[in-house]
Amino acid sequence: MKPWKPLAFALLCSPLSSYGAAFSSCPTQAFLVQQNVAQLYGVNLATGYYQTLSEDMGTTGKLNAIGFNLHDDYLYAWSYQHKTLARIGDDYQVEPLALNWNGFASDVSFYVGDVAVESNAHYLYRSGSAYGLFRVSLDSADADYLSMQRVIDGSALNLRIFDMAFHPDNGMLYSVDNQGRLWRINPETGASENLANVGQVGTFGAVYFDVSGHLYISRNSDGLVFQIDIASNSPEAQLYAQGPASSNNDGARCAIAPIVAADDANIDFGDAPDSFGTSLINNGARHQLVDGGIQLGSNVDGEADAYVYPASDDSSRLFDDEDGIAFVTDVQVGLDSVIQVDSSANGFLSAWFDLNGNGTFDNEEQLLTDQAVVEGVQSLLVSVPEGYESGDRWARFRISSGGGNAATGGAPDGEVEDYQIYVGDSATQVSYYPSADGYATVAFEDNWPAAGDYDLNDLVVNLQTKVLSFANGHVARIELQGEVRAVGASFHNGFAIRIPGIDKSLVDVAAIRYEINGELLQASVLDENTNDITAIIAADVREYINNQNQCDFYKTQADCRGAGQLHFKVLLPMHEGLAKNALPSAPFDPFIYATEHSRNPYFASSPGRGLEIHSKNQSPSSAVDSSLWGSFDDVSNPSASSYYQTGNGLPWAIIVPYNWQYPFERISVADAYPKFLEYAQSEGQQSSDWYLLENARGELIYQD
Repeated sequence: MKPWKPLAFALLCSPLSSYGAAFSSCPTQAFLVQQNVAQLYGVNLATGYYQTLSEDMGTTGKLNAIGFNLHDDYLYAWSYQHKTLARIGDDYQVEPLALNWNGFASDVSFYVGDVAVESNAHYLYRSGSAYGLFRVSLDSADADYLSMQRVIDGSALNLRIFDMAFHPDNGMLYSVDNQGRLWRINPETGASENLANVGQVGTFGAVYFDVSGHLYISRNSDGLVFQIDIASNSPEAQLYAQGPASSNNDGARCAIAPIVAADDANIDFGDAPDSFGTSLINNGARHQLVDGGIQLGSNVDGEADAYVYPASDDSSRLFDDEDGIAFVTDVQVGLDSVIQVDSSANGFLSAWFDLNGNGTFDNEEQLLTDQAVVEGVQSLLVSVPEGYESGDRWARFRISSGGGNAATGGAPDGEVEDYQIYVGDSATQVSYYPSADGYATVAFEDNWPAAGDYDLNDLVVNLQTKVLSFANGHVARIELQGEVRAVGASFHNGFAIRIPGIDKSLVDVAAIRYEINGELLQASVLDENTNDITAIIAADVREYINNQNQCDFYKTQADCRGAGQLHFKVLLPMHEGLAKNALPSAPFDPFIYATEHSRNPYFASSPGRGLEIHSKNQSPSSAVDSSLWGSFDDVSNPSASSYYQTGNGLPWAIIVPYNWQYPFERISVADAYPKFLEYAQSEGQQSSDWYLLENARGELIYQD
């Protein structure tokens, strides 16, 4: 429709006038009206991101005292041009309304107001004995429709406030004055109560509520949005997001709407445990995803709320958007560490390291503050102060075009990336397999000693190992971590990782840390059946994967994704005396073994723990049942150090230093990867790149 043109007052609300329809729903966005000639913006309070809704609202003046009416889904605001209340529909055009002033001075404008939640009425406020708090019915069926009804005069209610908002449940009005005092106002009587000082001062021209009863105040001078938990015994203004600044600011939103809609996938959250401030309810670090906006690395994903560790959407490594920071050198106390930053544009980077390990990012743990970065890859120094102990830590990196980010809270563009790192002392050296930020793939065919369907997806595990050693070459700690990616087996299998030839008495048992899905377990992780260090990750993988029997397989068929998760982390501190050069090659010896469940049709009764499946030519543990060698398709010959291979040299387990894409269920790996047979039969001398995605038949492999 054409922009609305001012009409004579006698034609206000004339049936000949044409204005926009009501909004179609209760919007989650906040509305913000600014400028001396009103312009309307939509604001995501979670991030502070805003966009222009209308630069021409059909008025030559300001709008103020704006509110959203749940009873008819229109916006209402005070029009300075028309000196009356106006209605605004989905075309964002001002429709002035003819008020009955009831003898009150009509040559006045109101800059504070909101629409009630429970009653269909707009409340307007201005200090001064001639003014005060007024109620205006918006219900056309009321006898006092559009009539100015004063609740209390402005000398009895004399507050230095610039906007107010109705609570979604209790029917009260709230505001924060320019000295930071939080006020509660009874709209029926005008009685006011000073609840607390929230710790921020300024002109808070836009005030909002959400459905949970949190109050939001936007400061005109810098645009910062603060959240206040008014139910707290000591309400404080917590920095929540960076919004737009303006000398003229007024806001409204649907008070019964959540801050973020459940289907909103345009916000990037962090992944660290929630003690660091990760989820929305804990004011987690978050950034609006803007088309063409600044980000770290190549990947970024959006969600309506955070998936915190260990349920992070990045933990699978299949789509890991934590790809913008690379640790070139180890992070060590008292030394400078080199990181590489990959930025998509010029911007500002800040970083926090939980150096004291208390589960929060403290102010003194901010190691980068608005560090200017340019488009592309660049190296930066991060200095870790003296005085901290070594250990596993979390780090958070935040980038945006404008900077000014804290460890938590929203930003109108950019990205947040959280990393698990190890902070060592100056005498500690760290080695990884396959790399500091990479995971190898271990894949098993569990029909051994029969070849079976040979799809090598009966158990697929991502695995990373880490060895920390002192300057004298002795091992300080061994770490094993990863996750189960697929279970294509109908059999039940245990999964373990063995360090051959290293006696378990060298482990400081009292200091072991064993986590499954982020939960610290008290159960012993070391195998009682062997003398070598053998960590039993899961005695039966199916206790975690497909334990509700949704379907037979887990992520090996397009129509059967299964359910569950198995993330693991095992820290094995060592007693002094184990030389690093005595360790076998990483990733050591990951293997599976039979449980007491049936393994028909190959065995009349389960062979139990004695049936182990290792990679080709890897000697088994002392718990193995040697009578099984040479049966069915197996040609193991212990006297020749030949184990776990078929007559034509094919293995039952493979280790790939890469995020390998395995075949679909019942698709032979030799069909999915045509170069695999040549590699296996040549003892790895030929076609060593067989496992790369470019060498696969894409239609035969499972890809998330």
